[in-house]
Amino acid sequence: MDQQVPKGVAATILLTAYRAGKLTMSDLCERTRFSTITVLNHVNSLLAAGLLEEEREGTFPRRRLIKPSQEGARMAALLNLAELTKYGGGDLIEMGAKAGRIAAYQEGLTSLRRGVATKEWLAAELLLNGIGALASSLAQVEKGLPEALGKEREAFREWSKRLEAYFLEGQRRLNAKDLHGCIALVSKAASEFSGAAQVFIEAARKLKEMRLEELANFIEFVTPKQTQKE
Repeated sequence: MDQQVPKGVAATILLTAYRAGKLTMSDLCERTRFSTITVLNHVNSLLAAGLLEEEREGTFPRRRLIKPSQEGARMAALLNLAELTKYGGGDLIEMGAKAGRIAAYQEGLTSLRRGVATKEWLAAELLLNGIGALASSLAQVEKGLPEALGKEREAFREWSKRLEAYFLEGQRRLNAKDLHGCIALVSKAASEFSGAAQVFIEAARKLKEMRLEELANFIEFVTPKQTQKE
């Protein structure tokens, strides 16, 4: 695993506010155990950077409440994911890159189908790469699932292995110029994978309850209902 995501004073304050949802300055000092002046200075900096927001209570004593902004919550979610799982900074970047590759696969496939493409080789390769990207992504997800999600972890591991096997067999058929056979294999893999929707949905739900939204969002991205649009 690569080096853990660094977490200094500002990141600790942002993450604490994220986990609490909304809290007072005194609560923030108590939870972080930083001095009042340290918290005040860093909160003001995070407010200026647009990562925190503040509001006043509607009734007396109208305390100052601190909460993450939309961008602050996104950053804090990544910090939270890195701290509570086995992921490091490089893992999080790699997950984002994989999501981008899967999105490109989806868009490319949609474009080919709309144009009634006759380039069968390109279509077969594109479909196969989508299966390969899914297999790799599921292995990445399994790596970071908490111990409490043992059932889900095993399901992700098994689907990763199954899709990887389809990918390797598809490559063999593609190399043998069996294009229709390759596409038929991918179609079979996609059909089987569509039956995994419920375990994906349940895993994402549990992760959101644990405030691991970034991992939950990634799982939702690769669920069958999103990867099998066509």
